Amino acid sequence: MIIRRQFIAGLAVATGTLAACQPSSTAQSSEKKTSRTTSRSAGTRLTQEMLEDALTGSSYLGCGGGGGLQEARDLIAGDLASGHIFKSITVDELSDTDRVACPYGLGSIAPGTEMSKTLDALDDRIDEPVQAAFELLERHLETKFSGVILGEIGPLSLAEGLSIAARLGVPALDADTVGRATPEINQHSVRVAGYPLTPAAGATQFGDEVIVGKLGQPSRGEDIFRALSVASGIIGVVDAPITGDIAKRKGTLVTGSLTLAMDIGRAVREAKAAGIDPIEAARVAGDGYKLFEGRVGRSNWADGDGFLEGDVIVAGTGPYAGQSLHLDYKNEHLVAKRNGKTIATCPDLITMIDKATADGINNPDFIEGQEVAILGFRCDPLWRTEAGLEVFSPSYFGYDEDYVPIETRLGI
Repeated sequence: MIIRRQFIAGLAVATGTLAACQPSSTAQSSEKKTSRTTSRSAGTRLTQEMLEDALTGSSYLGCGGGGGLQEARDLIAGDLASGHIFKSITVDELSDTDRVACPYGLGSIAPGTEMSKTLDALDDRIDEPVQAAFELLERHLETKFSGVILGEIGPLSLAEGLSIAARLGVPALDADTVGRATPEINQHSVRVAGYPLTPAAGATQFGDEVIVGKLGQPSRGEDIFRALSVASGIIGVVDAPITGDIAKRKGTLVTGSLTLAMDIGRAVREAKAAGIDPIEAARVAGDGYKLFEGRVGRSNWADGDGFLEGDVIVAGTGPYAGQSLHLDYKNEHLVAKRNGKTIATCPDLITMIDKATADGINNPDFIEGQEVAILGFRCDPLWRTEAGLEVFSPSYFGYDEDYVPIETRLGI
């Protein structure tokens, strides 16, 4: 199971299949499909090495969220051992009438809370709630999805999307809805592009099922499904059942994000084999910035209404000796301050890397004294638009900060 995004889409009793494929102000008819239209032979087959590269790269893009890397590796290893075949396609390979949807898990990544202890006493009835939600939405819409939209690029989030696609025998899109990991459903490219995320489906490990048909306001999706995740620990969600035509429209999805994750992971692997700095190789592959290096010091975290909220101080070493970096996070890193001065904020990417393993570190798994490097990357251009910043800026999360592009803050 995946502990991820920490975002999702709407609830009401189901409406028809059509509104989810149209901009919010329009609706048009289409026929329901009862079989998958994308051939099982379609797409590029992903090898074990490519999958490992993608997971490693996603730990750089996950910004401290998106689930643990080892859990992601275990999930993919299990699927490979079971003989599942992983494939990916670009959005341009979809036909206009294909249907695709976005599966993910929604829950807090904060460990050991009182609610989690209560839930531990209940019997699980569903092993894979995200897959259960995917199949629930297919039944509701009386259609078979032709592919899987990756929900976000974080280790377990990515693995879950790839795994569901492989188990269902369909390709995963080389595209996701963020280009990184994020705290809420509101940071969802399909919503920002003006399309409803409903109808959507939710399923818990306890056998609860919910069909979401319509939202009075788009932001209600986060409120409703967040409450369900708090009550259940995690809820599997599938939203944005869009057509291939809409998926191919500029700005609907963040395209090429799976390829980017694989490129970063491959750079790390090849650098290790060559005996050169793998973190620097990853930075170059992702066209990013080195923000800091040092040792983990003081940190705090708490479970805040289904979110892991906290901060961490890193004491500088090497060229940063005598300096400090402060990171604030809500599931994912949102603001970085070096010596008290803000040097990066969301929606740009801020990520902490373990110097010993060259893997990204999931919050709050860092430990005091751990040697780390902090990297930054530019976000996808859609998040720098007015509509993107409305739901994904420092001020959206309550910080008294205006968004300034990372390259501008760094003077590059």
